[in-house]
Amino acid sequence: MSYEQIIRQYLTAIHEITLEYCDADDFISYFLDGNIELRKIECKKPLIIVRKNDRIFFSYYGIPEINELWPFLNALVRISNNKVQLEPSERDIAVTISGNIKLFVTPDCTKCPIAAELLYQLPIINEKISLEIIDITTYAELGEKYRVLSVPKIVLNDKIELPGSFPPNILLKMLAKSSNKDNANA
Repeated sequence: MSYEQIIRQYLTAIHEITLEYCDADDFISYFLDGNIELRKIECKKPLIIVRKNDRIFFSYYGIPEINELWPFLNALVRISNNKVQLEPSERDIAVTISGNIKLFVTPDCTKCPIAAELLYQLPIINEKISLEIIDITTYAELGEKYRVLSVPKIVLNDKIELPGSFPPNILLKMLAKSSNKDNANA
C-alpha cells in the first residue's frame, strides 16, 4: 500500500524535526520532500527515532503502517507545532507521570491507535517521559520478553504492566498512580 498521498498532505504541517531511522528506507522515502532532517543509523530491524532539537520524543520499533500510521503522523504534527489535544484535567495528570513507557502494538490492532494517540502526546508536555512504541509483529522477541498476549499493552519502567484499552482519562490515572508508586519504591 502506498502512503505517498497521505504523507504528502501531512508534510505541510511537519517541520523542524529529525527522523533517525534504520531498515525503513521505503517508508522514509515518503518524507524526502518535507522540511524534516533525515538521518540513517545502524541497527538490525526497522526503527524510527523522532527528535526535535536534541530531545528524543519517541522511538518506533517497526514501520508505522495500517492502523498505526495515523497516530504516528499526528504525533509528528503535534511535536512540530508543540500542540496536544488533551483536556486540562488530562494534562494535570500527565505531568505527574515519569519514566519509560512502552506501548506494544500491531498494525492491524483496532484499539492500539487510541492508546498511541494519547501516549504520543505525553512527551510533548512532560520531559520526564520516554516513550517507545513497539510493533510486536517485527519485534516478536520484545513481545515475548514482556509477555505480550494481547495488544495494546503498556509497560511502565519495565515493571508495571497495564492493558492499553482503557479510556484516556482512566489510562492516565493508572499510569500516574503506577509511576508514583514505582518512584516511591525506587
